[in-house]
Amino acid sequence: MNEFFQTIKSKFYQGEMHVRLVMVNVAIFLLLLLGTILTRAISPNFDLAQYFAAPSTLSELVLQPWSLVTYMFSHSLSSIWHIVWNMILLYFAGNIFRHYLGNKKILSVYLAGGFIGYLFFFLGYNFIPAFVGKGMLVGASAAVLSVFVAIGVTKPNMELKIMFVPQPVKLIYIVAIFVLLDLMRLQSSIGVEGGNTGGWLAHLGGAAFGVFYGVKSKEGKNILRGFEKILDSLFSFDIGSFFKREKRKPKMKVTKGGRGKPQGKPSESDNQIDRILKKVKQSGYSSLTKEEKELFFSQSRK
Repeated sequence: MNEFFQTIKSKFYQGEMHVRLVMVNVAIFLLLLLGTILTRAISPNFDLAQYFAAPSTLSELVLQPWSLVTYMFSHSLSSIWHIVWNMILLYFAGNIFRHYLGNKKILSVYLAGGFIGYLFFFLGYNFIPAFVGKGMLVGASAAVLSVFVAIGVTKPNMELKIMFVPQPVKLIYIVAIFVLLDLMRLQSSIGVEGGNTGGWLAHLGGAAFGVFYGVKSKEGKNILRGFEKILDSLFSFDIGSFFKREKRKPKMKVTKGGRGKPQGKPSESDNQIDRILKKVKQSGYSSLTKEEKELFFSQSRK
């Protein structure tokens, strides 16, 4: 079990950004599910999930401002498909995004798209007569769509093979179908009791930001450069620095002749760690043997 968690930990730190985002979303879903079971067992009327969802009213938002971030990492607990489809699309879109626009940019687009998605949700529920009301926003859809639409606009002519479709389909057409479906679902939910109007508004907000980001990327502009620097300072992690040791000058032993000899040669363990780090850097964590993995993590706990 310990080796399993160590492997998950390593895959998180070594993985691409879209893989990390999928892992965070799944982890929060499981923790929220377990937390809800425990809290409802004690108090059946207590709803833990509401503290992760973003409210539509300013008065409630002021009381839980963290929900602007947590809402885009939490999903409905009533259906597994809410998170499944979002994570499939995130993995698919993120994999293409990192290849053409870079791994580090995924997080900034994901978060910014999620914020714009909430803005559409908030404005719709507070200022558009047909939508005015109270609601809670939850789910990564707006953030994921911003990543998907951004890469679709940036690389519109990229062709993809789809099962049961004989000819490759351009990425921009797939993106257009997703946006069209959200527009159709928005119009069908207007005025319907219990309709997901706010959710579809958020989807379109994320998509709108994705279009804007993609257009600017094609012009060679990175509109989130400043935001990326802030995120780098908060979340950057270099696995090499995790084991980095402070370099010390070798101790000198003074002899009668005034000449010194260095002491304190690197130990065999140090040399092994250096070799393992080079191997991870060149071939990845999966290339390590079982013994090398055990040594790798035994050093990380020191």
